[in-house]
Amino acid sequence: MALEIRTKGRGQPERSAAEGQGEGSATRRRILRIALTLMSQRGVDGTSMRDLASAADLNVASLYHYFPSKRDLLEAVLVEQGVLPLQAPLIDLDGAGTGEPSLADLLTDILVSMFEVEDFVRLMIGEAMRGESTARAVGLDLFTSFQDHIEEWIAKNRPDLDERSGAGDVARFLSAMVVGVFVLHSAGVISGESDDLAALSLQRAGEAANILRPPD
Repeated sequence: MALEIRTKGRGQPERSAAEGQGEGSATRRRILRIALTLMSQRGVDGTSMRDLASAADLNVASLYHYFPSKRDLLEAVLVEQGVLPLQAPLIDLDGAGTGEPSLADLLTDILVSMFEVEDFVRLMIGEAMRGESTARAVGLDLFTSFQDHIEEWIAKNRPDLDERSGAGDVARFLSAMVVGVFVLHSAGVISGESDDLAALSLQRAGEAANILRPPD
């Protein structure tokens, strides 16, 4: 199930059917690749739309045709990279297919997906901590989206937690845990615990799920 970012009334540019494929689509992908390179080198704040247009051999008006603002551009880069919390591909909240995921499964999939694009998530967190407004705004949308996803799971599958503490409070606690594990790993604090990031994710997710296990 793909998580959708929740935006607040920002329109997207209209594109013709022909532009959705072929040359227009290829140009859009090329812009995103160049934007990722520039942002990785210079940061979000240090990458201007004018610089990006120059690097992509476009005029600024053409760039704004594809991406009306830097925020739209950054969101598109995140989608292209599969950065959480836009996607949690192994999760199925409706219980279809292989069945309802456990809380440990849910948290493991989130952590693994973050580690798969670790360098870019590091960039986003660093930019947000430095107060870069675009990164902060997009980060708020992203993390609110995956926090809402956890809250929905708690409300549906763990009514005991919802009744005792509130699904929203539990979701905020688990979101902070997920981000904390990522930051601690990125800082080298827990890197020695396991060279296998999937195993590390499973371990920490299992610990959190065990703490919140249902009463006997």
